[in-house]
Amino acid sequence: MSRKIISHSDILEYVPYNSGDDSFGYLLKVYNDGSHYVGTNIFQSSHKKNSIIQSKNTYIDSLFDTIYFDAVKQGLRYNALKLHLISELKKEYPLLQNIEKYVEEKLKQKLHNFYSRLKRFKRKANLNKWNYFVTLTYDSKKMDADSFRFKVRKCLSNLHCRRNWKYMGVFELSPEENRLHFHALMYIPDGEMVGEIVEETSYSTKKKQMQTAHINSFFAKRFGRNDFSALSENDLKFGHAVEYITKYLNKTNERILYSRDIPSEFAMYVYKDDIASEYHDFLMKYVLFDDVIDNLYVKTIKGYRHIKYVKGTQLSLFSG
Repeated sequence: MSRKIISHSDILEYVPYNSGDDSFGYLLKVYNDGSHYVGTNIFQSSHKKNSIIQSKNTYIDSLFDTIYFDAVKQGLRYNALKLHLISELKKEYPLLQNIEKYVEEKLKQKLHNFYSRLKRFKRKANLNKWNYFVTLTYDSKKMDADSFRFKVRKCLSNLHCRRNWKYMGVFELSPEENRLHFHALMYIPDGEMVGEIVEETSYSTKKKQMQTAHINSFFAKRFGRNDFSALSENDLKFGHAVEYITKYLNKTNERILYSRDIPSEFAMYVYKDDIASEYHDFLMKYVLFDDVIDNLYVKTIKGYRHIKYVKGTQLSLFSG
């Protein structure tokens, strides 16, 4: 029995598609939740991007953001954070009515945005292959923080284009040292590493113990101290690499730095026999057997969906 094949241009005509006919299968949007591949039905959005009007930030919105991120860095949460925001905004706007409602709505929006970013980051981290956890910092003799931020972006972008490196990470200002760092998950193909990695052992005055770092000579020369720690599949699944990066998402207003070609989900046809179980979590979700997509390899070309045959199944990639 062959699976039904669709082309890129046919996708929107078939969704949502869930006839239950084994001869055609189910067209599902598939992601990895860290343990299993999970599929959901595909629903075509009724909203057009061109019709969305984005509101401009006002002064009070900017002030709210400043107070919010300062308070989060100080460790304020929930009710304490809400009361602090109301108190600080009332100092600037003593006559403003419904300030409590404004703060409550803004906090809900912040929470929604945070969990959306977190979900997107984790799905990308779980679906794609990574082999290094990288930390970069800068030598004050070579550059300042702004120059470090700019040069890291440019350097990684060049390595992505020329050597097919993939990366996703975030800049973090260390509160103890007041120094900017960059933490990232990276995939470096075989034979595409730049520089040499040398293992160095030194004493950490902060941790009061010996520590080992894997210094890349290319980045050490251009930026300063760095650490390229090798990652295995078990390190990603049971380690703390992903959590280490995501803990900074709500503490700062830093945007996550992604290279291209890092999908968070893809679409493929599956049979009923491919589904291990199903459950309802706001919508119906299907847990797939691991061997259905064990040999899955997907990629994007210039941000467009790319059709690839895998074990007799034609799939399309959702970029972004």
